[in-house]
Amino acid sequence: MIKKSGYALISAVTSAVLEALFFGYRYFIIFSLVLFFVIAADIILFNKGTATDLFRIEIERFIQDDHGRKHQPKEIRVRFTNPTSRTITFHYYDTLSDVFRTDGDFEGEIALSPGQTVEKAYSIESIAIGKYRIGPLITYVQDPMKICITRSILEKIDEVKIGPALSDIYTQRSERLSNFLFTAGMHYSRKSGQGYDFYGVRQYVESDDFRYIVWSRYNGGDYEDLFIKQMEEERQIDVYFVLDYGSGMNQGTTTRRMYDTVVTSVLNASYSIIKNRDGVGFQVISSSLDHFIPAQKSEEPIKKLEKLVAEIRPSGDFSIESAVEKIRKRIKKNAVVFIISSMSFPENFHPRSPRDYQSGRPTYLFLVDGYDFVEKREDEVFRKLMISTANKQRRYIKAVSHFFNGIGIKTATASERDLLLRLMAEYGYARTLNLGG
Repeated sequence: MIKKSGYALISAVTSAVLEALFFGYRYFIIFSLVLFFVIAADIILFNKGTATDLFRIEIERFIQDDHGRKHQPKEIRVRFTNPTSRTITFHYYDTLSDVFRTDGDFEGEIALSPGQTVEKAYSIESIAIGKYRIGPLITYVQDPMKICITRSILEKIDEVKIGPALSDIYTQRSERLSNFLFTAGMHYSRKSGQGYDFYGVRQYVESDDFRYIVWSRYNGGDYEDLFIKQMEEERQIDVYFVLDYGSGMNQGTTTRRMYDTVVTSVLNASYSIIKNRDGVGFQVISSSLDHFIPAQKSEEPIKKLEKLVAEIRPSGDFSIESAVEKIRKRIKKNAVVFIISSMSFPENFHPRSPRDYQSGRPTYLFLVDGYDFVEKREDEVFRKLMISTANKQRRYIKAVSHFFNGIGIKTATASERDLLLRLMAEYGYARTLNLGG
């Protein structure tokens, strides 16, 4: 393929030849014709030789495992073989996602002798969870005069699935720390009735179980009323996390992404909750994604969530009305529902009847502040622009919070630093009041 600069050069030389013929410049005609034939010969030899040989280069990419974790380096090897009878020099680069930190020879120049095989190796390290593509790998070569360029594309696409880093899920690493922070002394959600612990006494009614009559109080005074023991029992609750996984969550910088931070906070909260002998379940939803993991009082649903988020990426739009409707259909028993969303697109939210947002379960809405995920620069103009945009978004978030608080859904704005603390604080409050029990 001839580059734009090559077309410009050919046009200039052709014009020079025509001009020399028209005005009769003898020596200029000779010079122009020689230059024209040199350029033509370069193009023909390149396309008949080097460009053709490039497409015969054999390329293979090797990845030992397509699963990994965030911040965990993964080695990739690329093998180039020259089956032709001529030496060929070319450039290459492997197409990679912007979430990868790379180290090694993922791009460069190679000179292959006839029959020679060369292997290049590089490593990638992801800064976010999800499924990412590696490839296509592109090779290209230019002619000596830099007039033409030919590209060959290895169409093979490899995918790697990146799960959460174990270093981020600190409640899994330090049970003592997590229990001290979030679960110490939280087993106090109780219900009076036929339980295990003594609560008090009251007068006997016909519907009471006679086994709990306090005979020591019978005929203990001037009247013959019966009294019955009141017992209490600890109740367990289920907590469902509803995650907005629309494209609005796919915002952030080269060091952190919003959806990654949200998932990490939810995983940490979930491990703390099951250590408190309560159940956790998940709903990951957008207009193009719909995944539901039923609540259990074990690590199984958490492991399923870790596997799920390693195989998907945020996409589509998020509708809180649709999420609430699915909650009503899927959650058959009482539970506490935590909805986490960025509400990044004001045009997608149109307040409707309060009935459309009532799930029939105690519901909390957490709106994630996007300012923490904006790239920080020293440029004063850029900084003021970001502050202005953030203030506009916060006014919108404040209006959304006011609407939902007005219809009985407790709503709070959470930042990157305090999302986990807010989740655990609301969980502790729900535990105290026996909400969802």
